[in-house]
Amino acid sequence: MFCWSTIQRGHFGGYTMVEKLKKMLIMEREEDLMALNLKNEEVERLVEEVSRLAGESKTEAVRRALRERRDRLVFKDGNRRRGDRFLSYLEEEIWPNAPEGELGRRLTREEEDQILGYGEDGA
Repeated sequence: MFCWSTIQRGHFGGYTMVEKLKKMLIMEREEDLMALNLKNEEVERLVEEVSRLAGESKTEAVRRALRERRDRLVFKDGNRRRGDRFLSYLEEEIWPNAPEGELGRRLTREEEDQILGYGEDGA
């Protein structure tokens, strides 16, 4: 329990009352759905440092960091799915139509050179 004289002096659990209220309540735009209350000293320190370095609010620093991470994860997942689709294409369309005995056969040095356009005089 707190007393009014403590608040008037400006200290409330190590924070000024305004700082404490800011920690408890995050005022956002109407379209934002939920307040976020972080209780991790490292996270709080990082948010403070990033917002200071970027010259933006803590809320904006967190929003941008989360958006950037989400975009990286979506991109990574998209690349994984693209690789899966390519493998499926090879398995279903290309490999079944490969000439008998060619699938899995290693190219000779001469075949590699021919594909790369190497001749007697080089490339």
